[in-house]
Amino acid sequence: MKTLPRPLMEAFYVPSQITDHYLERLHAWLETYRRRLKQENRPLAEKQDQMNRANPRYVFRNYLAQLAIDQAEQGDYAMIHDLLEVLRHPYEDQPGKEAFAGKRPDWARSKPGCSMLSCSS
Repeated sequence: MKTLPRPLMEAFYVPSQITDHYLERLHAWLETYRRRLKQENRPLAEKQDQMNRANPRYVFRNYLAQLAIDQAEQGDYAMIHDLLEVLRHPYEDQPGKEAFAGKRPDWARSKPGCSMLSCSS
């Protein structure tokens, strides 16, 4: 079975569900992408800068919104203010705000408002 480096595996919500077939397809795609990047003949730093400008570090996620709502209902509006400040500069690294860039925590997988929203939500 092919594997991925640990940092890449941590990007998946349920790594144990990754099949050999999926890994083969992923490795093939990554190899194609690696060859394409090599053909561009640009410095790595320039490629990384372009990717960082096109892909925000911070995204307004449902579980973050629900946490802010839950806290606001208790009279604590700090997280609303924190989210607003972080999302004013979503493409910039913001030391101390890494929690706002993480993937959805396991507890939010089945919590209403975090991952189970209707069209009217």
